[in-house]
Amino acid sequence: MSVAMLIVGTMIGAGFASGREVVSFFGAVPNMFIALIAGVLVFGCSVLFLFVGRRVKKSDIGEVNGAVFGKLRPFADVFMLFNSLSVLGAMLAATDSIAAEFIDIRPAASIVLGLICAVIAVKGLNGVIKANAVLVPVMVGFLCVCSICAIDFPFKAQSSSLRLYSIVLYVSMNMILGGGVLTTVNKLSPREIILSSAVASVIISALLMFIMGALQSSSAAHADMPMILIALKSGKAMYFVCLPVIAASIFTTMLSAYKSLYDYLCGFIKHKFIAAGAVLIGGLFVGAFGFSGVVGKLYPIIGAIGILYLICNGWFLIRTRVKRKVKRKARRIRSAVKRCGRVRADR
Repeated sequence: MSVAMLIVGTMIGAGFASGREVVSFFGAVPNMFIALIAGVLVFGCSVLFLFVGRRVKKSDIGEVNGAVFGKLRPFADVFMLFNSLSVLGAMLAATDSIAAEFIDIRPAASIVLGLICAVIAVKGLNGVIKANAVLVPVMVGFLCVCSICAIDFPFKAQSSSLRLYSIVLYVSMNMILGGGVLTTVNKLSPREIILSSAVASVIISALLMFIMGALQSSSAAHADMPMILIALKSGKAMYFVCLPVIAASIFTTMLSAYKSLYDYLCGFIKHKFIAAGAVLIGGLFVGAFGFSGVVGKLYPIIGAIGILYLICNGWFLIRTRVKRKVKRKARRIRSAVKRCGRVRADR
């Protein structure tokens, strides 16, 4: 279950929880069936990355890329760094946007939260998993409450175009960040992988449906963070519930992005705190472009390139499975030949 929360926590960043990603990819009035299709794709991607981790058995994303991509590893590393840095920058920018609801002290708020993430990342993957296991269930519950309270009942879903390519891009963009962490989880059994992926996909699909319902019942798509505006219209109580939910979603996704970048830099920079500081500086630079700017411009690019990354991971599983079968068959043939040789010698 902790891995399922890790998957959910990685996906539910500020872009997801605020509704900004949904609007950017699917428009102001998204089709509700998008949530179901996205859930199926999340399940498939989660299974893929966890099985890659189980097969490679490495604790660093750079080593995983080396096993999966071989000589093309530098290209995969650059893409994963670009992806993680973009997400980290978006989360840092979102931190300042949340803080600005009370007092504009940018970039002090993002620096403080970034330093907290640095400390947890230095402690390793267990710290990330524990943080997600605690925060994600609370975050999911409150996000459901905020969304349901914003929906006008009786609810009538508005039908809009179902753009499959947008759904693929959206899931690809979200899961690539998860891939940087999930492929380093290597101790799960096949049954645990399927169960964790299924639980995560159901949660994500349900949350997407609630958020889309809230967007259809409002006219908040123009806002930087639509869900905050929706919560504010629902009353101050919902507003003060929504803010910490989005703050928690920022933190969990920032942790995953920070962890991926930190692990990679540690392969070149031996001093852990220098590596952690370099990650924070890079994230703050990207975050200077603003939350909407990063989500609207960089996230679709990540989704498009991410499709190729997913295909390569799938091909790696197929290729290594075929090699294993060939090796097992060769061993059986050699054993049979040896047995035949011994029988002839006895005769």
